[in-house]
Amino acid sequence: MKALFYAAGTSPASAFAIAPLASALRAAGHEVLVASFEEMSPAVLGVGLPPVVVARGHTTESIKAATDGRPAIEYPHEPDLEMPYLGHWFGRQGSHVVDDLVHVARLWGADVLVAGTLGHGAEVAARYLGVPFVRQSWDVFDIHGYEQYVTEEMADHLAELGCTDLPEPDLQIDICPPSLARTSAVTMRWTPHNRPCRVEDWMLHSPDNGRICLTMGSFRYADPRVMNRVLDLLAALVGTGPEIVVAIGEEKADAIRERFPAVRAGWIPLEFILPACDVLIHPAGGLTAINAINTATPQLLLNPFAAFVPTLRRLTDQGSARSLYREEGSPAAVARVTAEMLSDPRYALRARELADDALTARTAAGVVAQVEQVVAASSKAVPAC
Repeated sequence: MKALFYAAGTSPASAFAIAPLASALRAAGHEVLVASFEEMSPAVLGVGLPPVVVARGHTTESIKAATDGRPAIEYPHEPDLEMPYLGHWFGRQGSHVVDDLVHVARLWGADVLVAGTLGHGAEVAARYLGVPFVRQSWDVFDIHGYEQYVTEEMADHLAELGCTDLPEPDLQIDICPPSLARTSAVTMRWTPHNRPCRVEDWMLHSPDNGRICLTMGSFRYADPRVMNRVLDLLAALVGTGPEIVVAIGEEKADAIRERFPAVRAGWIPLEFILPACDVLIHPAGGLTAINAINTATPQLLLNPFAAFVPTLRRLTDQGSARSLYREEGSPAAVARVTAEMLSDPRYALRARELADDALTARTAAGVVAQVEQVVAASSKAVPAC
């Protein structure tokens, strides 16, 4: 079987998210290729998978520009603009990659297309090809309400298929713990795949005074506001007692170490550091949240988007997390809530319960058979939308 994956998105996390299933299929003897925008190829290579570039000459940012009669896609500064932004951006990504995905799949002889939550180019390409499409969630979020804007961006391709709506997947896989998963999906235990680093002894044990980990994700540090945010948060957290670790790209770590010599900073895959951390602070990163769930780490989510609220409420209601929305997440508030979480053992208890729940889902190796069954059952006829 030949499985063509599509790592849609703007962050290396979209490649990290699909890596467990892609690696499991390879280990089972199947062939795998991972298509992505060129900017994502290093992340695909970093998790040991073979990349193939689609939408050459474009980046996930450049396609936002006004072109071919389509208006520019503007960042949503208001909550009611979030869904149009999300749908238009990922719909436009999809419209740029469909033809290339079809070309690569035919040239290579792909038997199935696999993509993450917002990889709509792959689900449309699969209908052109008449092969099954597998959607694997790439993080903790379950967001709806953006689909109409995707269909606007992909209207020409959908019309060629005789469709008015996005096709449904032949198999839906969810990497959330079963208690948080979408009920119609097969649940799969996500196992960390990341760009590796050299593991140091200090990463593997907790200091006596405890440890807080802060991360702003794996990209977007070109925006100086992101680094300013990190530095402001550190100014509020340093000296409160626990050791502070910042998981960040090495090119930015020097600036942190220079200003805060006691802070450990650098590229540190979360699976190595989180088991020895008492709280993880992050900007509601969906895959970051999955890492924290797997390691039973309480998390403080600094939520920038109204669209994330329903999913984050499930986490906070479960009791392993707290969430601060936009202006609520001032440095002083972050320091206060972090102290509250450190002093209340119930957060760690609930985090352990959620981690144990995650362990009840089958591993990626256990899901391979279901992908094989979907391919075996395929009639190779173009399915209806």
